[in-house]
Parts: sequence; C-alpha cells; structure tokens
Amino acid sequence: MSARWLLVCALALLTSCTSGGDLPDGATLLSKSAESMRSVKTVHFTIKVDGELPDVPVKDADGDLTAAGESKGTAKVTLMGQLLSIEYVLTGGNLHFKGPTGGYTTVSAAFASTVYDPSAILNPDKGVAKVLSSSKDAKTKSSGDVSVVEATVPKDVAAGLVPGIAADVKATFSLDKDNKLKSALFELPTGQKVDIGLTDFDKPVTVTAPV
Repeated sequence: MSARWLLVCALALLTSCTSGGDLPDGATLLSKSAESMRSVKTVHFTIKVDGELPDVPVKDADGDLTAAGESKGTAKVTLMGQLLSIEYVLTGGNLHFKGPTGGYTTVSAAFASTVYDPSAILNPDKGVAKVLSSSKDAKTKSSGDVSVVEATVPKDVAAGLVPGIAADVKATFSLDKDNKLKSALFELPTGQKVDIGLTDFDKPVTVTAPV
C-alpha cells in the first residue's frame, strides 16, 4: 500500500471521527443530564465569578451541598467595597458565617439569598436541572468520557441560578459518562463569566450548626 493511499485513509478516518454528524444530539444530552441531576442528593461545588455582577457579591465559593438546601464551605464576598474571606454553614433555617477573626454570626437563612444562595444549585425548580432542561439551540462540540455541549439559556431561567441576569446567556456544559453535570460556564453579553463546577455526587455530607 502506497504512502499516499495511507495518507488518504488517515484523513478520511479523521474526518469521519470529527464530523458533527457523528456526535450525539446536544438537546438529548442535556435532557438526560437534567433528569440525572434531579436525583442528586449531595454534591461538592465551586463557583468562580469573572467580572462584576451587582446582584452577586460572591467572587468565588467552595463547599458541600445537600438537596435539602443545607450547605457548608468557604467563600470570598465583596461587601462595602472590601473582599472578605468567610466560612459559612447553612442549616436549620439559619446562616452561620465568620470572617478571618472572631466567631460565627447567625442570621436567618433568607439572608443567604442577598449574597448567593448555594441551595439553588440542586433546587429542581430553578437550579442546574432546570437550566439544562430549558436550554435552547444545544450543539454538541465533543463527546467521550466527557461531552461538551454549547447552548443558550433564557434569561429568566439563568437568573434562577445566578441572580441579576437580565439577558439570555451563552452556556458551555461539560457532562460525564453518567450524564452528571461536571461544569457549567455562563458567559453574559456584557462580558462577565460565571463558572460552576460539580464533583463528588451523592457522597455523604453532614452539615451541623457551629457550637
């Protein structure tokens, strides 16, 4: 077999492997992922915000979360022009938080919604499952152990997960082979980006109020 023939075969194989027609349907992947995420009971999450979002003072967060809305972790929050690192525990209808010094301050859990409420992530009515099932114009960019799907999220749906969003956003979803959402990157028309990462699905999580 000539070298030229080998090259032609290699190019044909490469073309067939990367052809968009061979990729699974994006809308189907997102639908399966939405259904899978509705059954998740616990997760470890990260949030990173690139740019200024007036209704989201959190710059980044790292914590554990239950489907019941309990959570614990750390966050960097902009308050009164200062970037503060805090530890928090959200449980029993209360939010407990403390800065680098001093003990915990306890307020109603409703206060969390004025900063950022991580319990929204697993909320089936406004969290990632809702975002996945409501996304439009889904296109699969790659497929394998991790599938990448780009789509548009309607502004009212996106705002349920990221408060203050006033326009449809471009989203890039990474899904694992079990249809779980590994990450979601939201890109706002005004340039800001919000990156949410999810790991450790359904691993035991215990959240108790600090003493």
